[in-house]
Amino acid sequence: MKTYLGKIPNSHVRDFQRNKVYSAEARCLFWANVDLLSLEEVKETVEAIATWASIPIPIVDIQGQEDLPLVYATATEIVLPSVSEWTLPCICHEMAHVINYNSENADHHGKYFTTVYLSVVKQFIGLTAYRELQEAFDWTKVIYLTSVPS
Repeated sequence: MKTYLGKIPNSHVRDFQRNKVYSAEARCLFWANVDLLSLEEVKETVEAIATWASIPIPIVDIQGQEDLPLVYATATEIVLPSVSEWTLPCICHEMAHVINYNSENADHHGKYFTTVYLSVVKQFIGLTAYRELQEAFDWTKVIYLTSVPS
């Protein structure tokens, strides 16, 4: 059964940490940030993160798939079909996927994704949020690397 939307690398790799990552996010105060960005701010943030990560700027899709309003990312697009997901934490999570899918270590919510995700949060949300996410990862036993892979 297909469990991913869009074309992503390594779709055969089991996404064993997904629920742990989501549980960790639920423990973070910065994820309660409901400051919605405008579409222009969303695009600017996506571009800034892509530029920082030295990857091609992905397409921002606000339509999504018909009858399936889910947030997801591939190596070339970030899908945010609901305005309620136009927040900095959500964009950082999805852009970590885009960065991860543009690497040789595409692993969905695995240790390479979580390491990239921590770096994105540190750079674009701040050190306090980074530490909070790292502590939440430790609490939920999410595996990550102590340094960003090249």
